[in-house]
Amino acid sequence: MKPLNVLIMAPDATIREQTVAVFSQAGIAAEGCATPLELFRQLESEHYDATVLDINELGEIGYALVSRLRASPALGIVVTGCTAGVEGRLRCLQSGADICLQHPADSRELTCVLLALARRLPGRSVEPALFSDIDTKFAGRWEMRDQNWTLVSPAGVSISLSANERLVVQALLEVAGHAVGRAELNRKLESDTHVGRTGGARSIDVIISRLRRKAELAGATLPIRTVYGSGYLFANP
Repeated sequence: MKPLNVLIMAPDATIREQTVAVFSQAGIAAEGCATPLELFRQLESEHYDATVLDINELGEIGYALVSRLRASPALGIVVTGCTAGVEGRLRCLQSGADICLQHPADSRELTCVLLALARRLPGRSVEPALFSDIDTKFAGRWEMRDQNWTLVSPAGVSISLSANERLVVQALLEVAGHAVGRAELNRKLESDTHVGRTGGARSIDVIISRLRRKAELAGATLPIRTVYGSGYLFANP
């Protein structure tokens, strides 16, 4: 039987690569893309049984994307990255999603959901995934070490943090998967006696930008996402 063929759309390269790796070890053929435009290009050039869509940064466009994909009745549609609570997940389902998972989604749960969808597809392999056999490095999380002065990626990449970066990352990791406003982050910095005033909410953008660049130079993609109209979110799978 043919393996399930899945297309993953996620703007974060690290999460996309980890998800593809977990799917592959579970016997699911998977490819990734970053934007809706890339998604439609790949759907036109190759047949996929299902799509996994991270719509966290798309807003209203995300619901429209799900509706457009639903024009293909045979295509399985799984949505992740919806941070608007139950109302947002209901909108995803009403727009045509087969299932909408809370953010951040566990890769193992996502795999089981896809295998469940595959049961309605003729000629597709639906052997249950044995997660004890999946390499644990793909199920890792970002964490802070050395009294929170070092940020370590699931792959073991270490990133040294400045005082400002340390406080911002701490605040985001404490509520990983949920957005923290710029004003709130700025208040945390101003209240710390070692940091002092930072120059306003705009300086938070500068701190995040420098931190992302530092991670890139170290060979990692930092999963801190900009949430439109709110602030920032640390997606820690």
